[in-house]
Amino acid sequence: MDAAHGEQGRGYWRDALFYVTFLFFTVGFSPYISLSSTYQGSAMAAGSNLLNQLTAIILFFSFLAFMAKERSFSILFMPRLLMAAIFGWFVLTSLAGEAPLFSLRRLVMCAIICVLAGGFLQLPRTERHFTTLLATCALIILFLCYFGITVLPSRSIHQASDALEPLLAGDWRGVFRHKNEAASVMAVLIIVGIYLCKRWSFIGGLSVLLLSLVFLVKSGGKTALGLMPIIIATGWFILRWPRWRYPVVTLFLAVFALVTVGTTVDPVFSQMLTKLGLDASFTGRRDIWTVAIDYIRQSPLLGYGYQAFWRSDALMSSFTENNTWATTAPDSHNGYFDLLLAGGVPGLMLVMVWIYLLPLHYLGKMNEATRNSPLTRLYVGVWLYVLLYGFLETLFFLSTGFVWFFLIVAVMGLHLQANASLVEDEVEGEPERAVGGAGVAPTSLQGQASPVIRSR
Repeated sequence: MDAAHGEQGRGYWRDALFYVTFLFFTVGFSPYISLSSTYQGSAMAAGSNLLNQLTAIILFFSFLAFMAKERSFSILFMPRLLMAAIFGWFVLTSLAGEAPLFSLRRLVMCAIICVLAGGFLQLPRTERHFTTLLATCALIILFLCYFGITVLPSRSIHQASDALEPLLAGDWRGVFRHKNEAASVMAVLIIVGIYLCKRWSFIGGLSVLLLSLVFLVKSGGKTALGLMPIIIATGWFILRWPRWRYPVVTLFLAVFALVTVGTTVDPVFSQMLTKLGLDASFTGRRDIWTVAIDYIRQSPLLGYGYQAFWRSDALMSSFTENNTWATTAPDSHNGYFDLLLAGGVPGLMLVMVWIYLLPLHYLGKMNEATRNSPLTRLYVGVWLYVLLYGFLETLFFLSTGFVWFFLIVAVMGLHLQANASLVEDEVEGEPERAVGGAGVAPTSLQGQASPVIRSR
């Protein structure tokens, strides 16, 4: 009896950690925020949100306690040598940057997010448990977003009275601060909805998919919407013919890089896009990219420190000199440019090995059944979406943000898919029953087999 109650208590603890973590990265503590006024000073002077930091630290120690209980530290910061090189390099660039203490505090938060993402997939006991938790979280987010649109429209829809970007009036943002953030989350939930259709409930998954799709359309996220068929088709292709995964994904990255950089540095290329009926300014991003590229050229090796470039005192003071509003932007709206600004070319290359090359390597290690499972398709869909949308938004190596958190979850999920097997259903007295291709529950890949996953 005591053992049963203890197991039930641990189950509630797993569920609570899953829900709190998911909602912390999506809703946070400032839903339905008013945009009638906004801070315009430097990021260093603004400081950080103490409540967010305390919550992240509490979650960090909660996950450490959970992983200590489950003896599942082996998958944290995998692969450790690469992770040590990444964080070590960004510590170095931060120390050499304009605001070392500011950068190091943000870098610690980024490391905490990596730990939380590493423990997140260990919380569900089975894939069925995972789908139930994930579906519940998705429905909560959608309910809160639509509730805001219905009951609090002035705080859930961009208004003409907003202090910044009044031209976005009418675009939905729900519980999020900006319609672009809402669009990114809804794009991820569309991919989640496709997965839930196959593994949870067709009607329930279709509801998540359609509600997310409608919200994405109403948010004005045309780019995120346009990426959906590309991501679904590309994911299907590289999973069906894995030998082509490297050239296909590399080709897409090269094309997106050519378009974004080409429109910024080559007026002829920009005119070509305009003649094709495309917005060559990418809704004003080109001005920001021009500033970013100019400063990248000045410090290509070390960059300017982790998150220490945009809204820095030096950059803000150059507004009059450069005569461009872009120097007041909060980021470059391009994750690859921001990696270069934070850590130079070495920083970009190290992070790309982590989030680009390693997932491709993991796909090659999977057997056919695992590679074509709905769970792998979920991870690949999220991974491809963030890689491509990262050319238009800052999504990589952040100290906050649901999309970055879920990208790490997806990369970790692909790692587990390649190296571990999941027991689909808990069957008392049959711990040896295991099937391939889930990888969402506790595991130790270095010997200590869990009741749910065992190393291959």
